[in-house]
Amino acid sequence: MNKILQRGISLFLFLVISCTPPIDYYGNSVNLEKEIIYLTKMREDPKIKDRYYLTFKEIYGATESDVIKKNKTLERYFSLIMGYYGYTEKKIIDQKDKNVLKPLYYVTVQFN
Repeated sequence: MNKILQRGISLFLFLVISCTPPIDYYGNSVNLEKEIIYLTKMREDPKIKDRYYLTFKEIYGATESDVIKKNKTLERYFSLIMGYYGYTEKKIIDQKDKNVLKPLYYVTVQFN
């Protein structure tokens, strides 16, 4: 009986978790119909002051026409970070797409 109850609880929790919208680094829920990327990780470079490594999750199957949406979302996150930390300028150092099994988008940015 306990095993059946445990499986039922596990199934219920799986359904609840899988149906919730994704949440970004700042705790905001993400609407993947409007945005194709969202920030999941932000790490400061230990050696270079004000340089950050940003990791975004990207929807699977994003097309070239989605680049405009991607850039708008990216700029919105940059504005959020700049406002939060008091930066006035930014320079994108590097950008990489990794779309093998879990589509990720990596950005290295230098703020001033």
